[in-house]
Amino acid sequence: MQGKATLNHHPIHPMLVPFPIAFFVGALVTDIISHWGDPVFWPRMSVVLIGLGIIGGLAAAIFGFVDYLTAPMSVGAKQTATKHMILNLITVVIFVVAFFVRFGDATSTLGYVLTVIGVIVLGCSGYLGGQLVFRGGVGVEGDVRTP
Repeated sequence: MQGKATLNHHPIHPMLVPFPIAFFVGALVTDIISHWGDPVFWPRMSVVLIGLGIIGGLAAAIFGFVDYLTAPMSVGAKQTATKHMILNLITVVIFVVAFFVRFGDATSTLGYVLTVIGVIVLGCSGYLGGQLVFRGGVGVEGDVRTP
């Protein structure tokens, strides 16, 4: 049940998603560290990580969208994929806003709140992505769906 976005029969989207996930969660971690560590370095590091996460998220989205359009899916899997895609887009929008809010003031309270909300939405989307793979068999060769 693979889509067309593959490299040597391996789907590209799941190869790319660990990067924005790590960057966005890393931004939250550096925010937490900033309360005990260097109050200048860590918030700035968070802004850099958010920027890298946005770039990585958009790259993963391109290949995810190709798979969304080309992978054979049941109606239920397509509905889950649609929710997954919408949550990912919301996540990127939240982090784009957080980036611009924090670019001028890395310790902005609104920026911190947006980062937390973004990671929560990302976690919900990741859960749905796992459902697509492990329950729906989307992105894998053969039938690995559970009964």
